[in-house]
Amino acid sequence: MTDILENQMDDTALPSLKSRVEALLFLSQHPISAREIAERLGEHTDAVEQALLTLINDYGFRQDSALEIDDTDGYMLQVKPAHADLVKDLIPTDLPVSVLRTLSLIALEGPIVQTDLINLRGSSAYDHVKQLLSLKLIQRQRSERSYKVSVTRDFYSYFQLSGDKQELKERMTLAAAMAGPPTDEEAGLHDPQDAVQDTEPVSNAAAS
Repeated sequence: MTDILENQMDDTALPSLKSRVEALLFLSQHPISAREIAERLGEHTDAVEQALLTLINDYGFRQDSALEIDDTDGYMLQVKPAHADLVKDLIPTDLPVSVLRTLSLIALEGPIVQTDLINLRGSSAYDHVKQLLSLKLIQRQRSERSYKVSVTRDFYSYFQLSGDKQELKERMTLAAAMAGPPTDEEAGLHDPQDAVQDTEPVSNAAAS
């Protein structure tokens, strides 16, 4: 089945699906099955399993990576046990788990439309955005009926980042993985496919 699938997928299909699967693993608060990933992404389970296998191999062969995909009971992105103590020193711990995950998503996907952020992180992300704005870790600009949200220079200073895209991805994924799953009350998350209307009023001036 895998051989047939590989023949059917072109050179761009697998990398694209792999990135989407990786993003979903990043957002997931618990181990998730290949079938559930396929349902959320609207893809065939066989294709998702191939993407997962590629991701597992990618992380496994990267000796410098502190991350791995645990497939013991579903699939979950986590910090390698051998790196746990070292990574703790790199990740600020004064942000709540759910806020840190929202910030990580903004850093990796930004500038991101606030409506899309709410769809992915749930309505509690409104409060996360307000907190992160007050800390000057993010900024937002008016975008039609919503805002575009992105990180600031203070964010890079806070996490001691140079601005390198790969370093950013590694550090923020580590931050989310080290944070662990939030409580149900703290998370208040929606399914990534759920549509949430951004009803927060948009002022005439850009917010920062």
